[in-house]
Amino acid sequence: MISRSKVEHIVCLALNGINIVFYLLIITAVIFKCIQGNFADIVMGIYGIVIAALLVVNEMREFQFSYTYFYFLSTYRGRGLVMIFFGCLVLDTGIVNIVVGTLVLATGLLYVIMSFLSHFPQPNPITINWRNWNDFSAEGLDLPHPRNMNNNVVSEMHERLKSPAPVLSNQHQLPLNEMIHPQQPPKRRH
Repeated sequence: MISRSKVEHIVCLALNGINIVFYLLIITAVIFKCIQGNFADIVMGIYGIVIAALLVVNEMREFQFSYTYFYFLSTYRGRGLVMIFFGCLVLDTGIVNIVVGTLVLATGLLYVIMSFLSHFPQPNPITINWRNWNDFSAEGLDLPHPRNMNNNVVSEMHERLKSPAPVLSNQHQLPLNEMIHPQQPPKRRH
């Protein structure tokens, strides 16, 4: 019987492989679009190739720079929106562009849907997922998957995005006028 943590590790590694293959297909489709296109298509194609190549590198290895400035790549919603962007970028009249664009758009929509599933682990680069697979599979260990593998403190804003908003009970809530103009104690005269 395969445990849930092993299935999650297999799925995470498979998603890393799918991402890398799709980024390489995007590069291929952009090249086909540039061959048949005009100057504007070539300029957009160069940007697309550079960004897709950087995303392949980001999928392979963990970079602090990526977590700091491109935090959306470490969420399924962010990855899904990037895939949808690339799907729209490569769609054209050629067969390769239609097939790759449709596959990438469908994957982007799947990632956006996965972003609403809270029980699925956070996306990580393939090196982290491979390390987790080796650690949890060593000597038959069957440990639950830690939910937040990325404990890097990026910034206060990103930390607030990770955690839910605090819930206050009705006893501790202040009336609106006291929140806006808090009452100050009277000043003492000496």
